[in-house]
Amino acid sequence: MDENIIFSLSLDIGQEIIKSGGEIHRAKDTIKRINTAYGKNCIVFAIPSLIIAQSGSNIQIRRIDGDEIDLSELSRLNALSRRLCYEDNEEINITKRKVYPKTLDLVSVCAATASFCLFFGGSIADAFFSAIIGLLINYMDCKKGSLPLFSSNLMESNVAGILSYLPLKMGIPVRPDKIIIGTIMLLVPGLTVVNAMMDMMNGDLIAGLIELFKAIMSALAIALGFAGAVILFTKI
Repeated sequence: MDENIIFSLSLDIGQEIIKSGGEIHRAKDTIKRINTAYGKNCIVFAIPSLIIAQSGSNIQIRRIDGDEIDLSELSRLNALSRRLCYEDNEEINITKRKVYPKTLDLVSVCAATASFCLFFGGSIADAFFSAIIGLLINYMDCKKGSLPLFSSNLMESNVAGILSYLPLKMGIPVRPDKIIIGTIMLLVPGLTVVNAMMDMMNGDLIAGLIELFKAIMSALAIALGFAGAVILFTKI
């Protein structure tokens, strides 16, 4: 392959790794390894929203808009990068492939929310409503729209909190707090915190701090959203 094509392709792969929930260090290391395999030195600077790389006189920038945690896609990109390092394949591209069908996504959401609800002491009825609300929140998915992360988490958590209280107001004997525990797990930024700590331990302090602040803001939005719903229904 042409060196410029390899350089551009390596940045595209790094961009998709970050979008799929990979660490900044992983994306930088992937870009460097691909270029090194083709005999080119590469300097990379990356944060969660931007990648800047230089190889000789060639400088390219990638803007990273939004993210969607997809571990299967992350695994595919890792395999693709290794293939680029060890094989000279002219047909390589980074077109995203949807591995899991939508039905499996919905079943997984139901299982996750219901399981957490039961684990923390909820009843079967609580778990049922937690699963239904989880489906609605998953379908809502404001992050795929035009809303920024803080606003989308705030809206989704507030809607989830309101929906958690509706069965009780309709006379169904459920515990809204247990339903909330189940649905909140869909929004908690656990992987973001893990990635932030890993990046900081790997020496990418700026990227790690940005990711950690992002997780803190997400958690704050979730807390405010559910708190708003709780305050609303305790005063009614």
